[in-house]
Amino acid sequence: MYKFGRLLSTIVSQNIAIIISIGLVRAIFGVYGWFPNDNVNLLTGPLLNWLVPVMFGYTGGHLMGGKRGGAVAAIVIFSLALASTVPMIFMAFLLGPLLGWVVSRIERLLENKLPSGFELLMANFISAILAGALAVFCFTYGGQAISSIIEQLNDHIVQIAYSGWLPISAAIIEPAKVLFLNNVMSYGILGPLGISQIKALSKSVFFLLEANPGPAMGILLAYMIRTRGKSRKNAASMLAIHTLGGIQEVYFSYVLMRPQLLVPLIAGNMAGIYVFQYFNTGLVSLASPASIFLIIGLSPPDDTLYVLFGIAVSIAVSLSLSMLVIKSTPEMPDNAAGNREHDVVKRLVHVQQWNEVKRVLRPASKLKPSEVDTVDAKGAGLDLAANHAASIEGDYTVCFACDAGMGSSAMGAAILRKKLRTSELGEAVTVVHSSLDQIPSNACMIVTHHYLLNRAMHSAPGREYMSLENYTDQSAYETIIDKLRSLVTKR
Repeated sequence: MYKFGRLLSTIVSQNIAIIISIGLVRAIFGVYGWFPNDNVNLLTGPLLNWLVPVMFGYTGGHLMGGKRGGAVAAIVIFSLALASTVPMIFMAFLLGPLLGWVVSRIERLLENKLPSGFELLMANFISAILAGALAVFCFTYGGQAISSIIEQLNDHIVQIAYSGWLPISAAIIEPAKVLFLNNVMSYGILGPLGISQIKALSKSVFFLLEANPGPAMGILLAYMIRTRGKSRKNAASMLAIHTLGGIQEVYFSYVLMRPQLLVPLIAGNMAGIYVFQYFNTGLVSLASPASIFLIIGLSPPDDTLYVLFGIAVSIAVSLSLSMLVIKSTPEMPDNAAGNREHDVVKRLVHVQQWNEVKRVLRPASKLKPSEVDTVDAKGAGLDLAANHAASIEGDYTVCFACDAGMGSSAMGAAILRKKLRTSELGEAVTVVHSSLDQIPSNACMIVTHHYLLNRAMHSAPGREYMSLENYTDQSAYETIIDKLRSLVTKR
């Protein structure tokens, strides 16, 4: 289930520009937009009915079966969408990867069984037959039958959106975010639910459930009030990056050091969701990144003040509870926290299990001596595997990696580039960023949050690795530069 969630997350994240652009058109020219224009608003119907399902289907097919799998999935989903009366978003999520997998299996079965020179002909011919047959079936029979099912599903989603149980979802969303499943929650679960609503309702509260920055803002404000010196300055920087830049990962370490802060996070988000429900607010598209600027921009004009009010309520609840937690509980020792995160992530690589997550939430005082090791608090944990760099020609490539490859990794790469420009390594080192599943093959060194280090090592074995506890920790970047200096000099 976790792998499927990550697959959906990848499909949505790779097409996020399309979703946001449709949302902006609705927010500006829609019926409830800033400048209503019926002619322009007509564009959003075909985009949602045809373009979005086809792109989702192609992306899913491409991920599972390469370009040929993507092409087959696109044809079938387009035929299904033409014959349907509702957007085939959910069917694109299901059929796209499935068709890509089928194409890949067919290619494997035919491998080494065809006469030399006929491989490409047969592969294309069989894919064309599969795509054509399924397209005719979907256009003739599938579209109308599935439309009725999708309509019933959409009715159930609307009932959930207005039910009194929706605020309780914060108890799942907030812990999942802190465990670096924020992209799975946003793109893989809540995003598809919201996209299925926007054609009929022009907005969706599901886009606000994970994107609400209020709970984390409350925690960071509490740190600014309760702490002094460098800690206060760091909290202020994190607050600006999270609120204005929309990068969520920057506050995760604060909660991991004090797991009790999950209570303010959950309570703050529950209060915000209640306000959003009460005033019937929502966003017209996924807010990615979840910057306050983008959230305001994607709010319908009549909902903007209510959205901001819901965020303010979240801040107030989270801040008040965080003040009590920070005052009453000591911060978890760095080495204990680092070891526990690393220990948990080993067990969560393939399947996220609650029994493993519970170990993160235990008080630091109950840690066994065997659960504490010597992970570097500065984030300089190294795994010096085989020297991958020695076999690569050209510049030494450093890759910052995070779950989706768009938020914290892009910020970390930008910080390192800026520092490298003032050093002698500026022309010798290339810095890129990517998701953990798409680390470039030419990357010599991989830098990631130490909670994600194990996944990086599985995704791209045999490289140099460095882990960060905080993407804005300047001393950690100095450590990276020192390490790069020694490695580049050896080449």
